[in-house]
Amino acid sequence: MPTMTAVPDPELWSRWKERGDQAAREELIVRNMRIVKYIAGRMAIHVPSSVEMDDLIGWGVLGLLNAIDRYDHKQDIKFTTYASIRVRGAIIDQIRTLDWAPRSLRAMARKMGEARDKLRHELGREPSADAIADVLGTTIDHVEDTVAQLQTAQVLSLQDYIPADEGGEPRLLDVMSDPRAQPADATMTEKERQERIVLAINGLPDQQQKVLHLYYYEELTLKEIGAVLEVSESRVCQIHSAAMKTLRKAVRGEH
Repeated sequence: MPTMTAVPDPELWSRWKERGDQAAREELIVRNMRIVKYIAGRMAIHVPSSVEMDDLIGWGVLGLLNAIDRYDHKQDIKFTTYASIRVRGAIIDQIRTLDWAPRSLRAMARKMGEARDKLRHELGREPSADAIADVLGTTIDHVEDTVAQLQTAQVLSLQDYIPADEGGEPRLLDVMSDPRAQPADATMTEKERQERIVLAINGLPDQQQKVLHLYYYEELTLKEIGAVLEVSESRVCQIHSAAMKTLRKAVRGEH
């Protein structure tokens, strides 16, 4: 079978985008499959065991095809960057449709947060899981299981926004620090803070979640995010500001 490995990428993009050359498109797919395999490999450790690597790769290929068809080769943004977002997004979209992450989990988490705030106000201290269960009319096992699921929320979890290392990378908690926060925040445990943020992130509109992911995890600039989401740079700034306002309130325990 003849190969096109000697043909530079710019020429392939020109042949595909300007002349509709399907052979060039196929070669671009082959050359960029490594992006799919790399992202699928990284995400594999964050998904339930019921999701197989072949599933992740298959979903990622759909994202790659979408990226190749929508990419503007004349824009000042690398295809690897653009494709990575589309591939990851395609996998995330498919995972979100699975039963292991039902909306009921998010709904229960919101109820738990409201019950915790109510009890904290009444008792003047951090309520126990047993007390929260009583308010919600459920079992302590159900409460603890919900907390465990939230703490291990995959794909769009808190760990996507707070890198494990401290090599100068942006930390969402640092960005959200607010000098106006009440002194009571000083007593908030890190675990509780993270639970609040995870819950708040899960409750954000999809577009706001994507902007946070691209900015803090993929480290794209606002201009690059605008290109990926096909909106203006100023619109990206507005979306980011709205998301941060919501998350700051979550950290302070406001509604």
